[in-house]
Amino acid sequence: MPPQNVSTESVPLPANRGFSRPLAALLRWWLQRQVTQAQALQVSLQGASQVWLSGCLPYIQVSAQNIIYQNMHLQEVALTAQAIRLHLPFLQKKGQPFIEPITVEIQAMITEENLNASLPYIQEALSSYLQEFYSEIGNIQAVTIYLDGIRWLLDDQTQLVTQVHLVTPKELMLRSDDKQIIVDLGTDVQIQELKLQAGSIHLSGDLLIRPAAPTG
Repeated sequence: MPPQNVSTESVPLPANRGFSRPLAALLRWWLQRQVTQAQALQVSLQGASQVWLSGCLPYIQVSAQNIIYQNMHLQEVALTAQAIRLHLPFLQKKGQPFIEPITVEIQAMITEENLNASLPYIQEALSSYLQEFYSEIGNIQAVTIYLDGIRWLLDDQTQLVTQVHLVTPKELMLRSDDKQIIVDLGTDVQIQELKLQAGSIHLSGDLLIRPAAPTG
């Protein structure tokens, strides 16, 4: 199923009353262009009329399914953010909506099918870590998610099983037998909860979104 089409027609800029709907449509139009695919993309706002008075959007909630972002597939994502400084020229489709970093609360589900569709991305991101467990890592052929870990099927038919634990909001631990590796998630991610179920991974936390550098 292809991603839903979002109208690119000019969005009218009404007075305060009823501003939530056109602003939500405008943000949905912009979000659709930040991803390769997003289905059932929904944007909900509260206090949108305050943008005219203060340039600040009090509350936004975004949800989507079957997302592809930078070659990573995700089944479901829900984002919420508060007190967002909106870039007012964006209301006329000029530039981007945010000119300052914003912190969003994120809840996401990633399925086994998502991981297998994202293998080129995962190979690049994790092969150096997995090589600590198996020096001849080669290519990852398939991934299976269990309640207590992940099985990596390699191209030489080796099956590497790693347990996954959240150590700190910024660090994951991969453990195999008596060896463990810490994966640094970077400065922009804080995972508060990570849960593995048979066939899926569920996580929640905070994500810092930085505005793209201006071009031209």
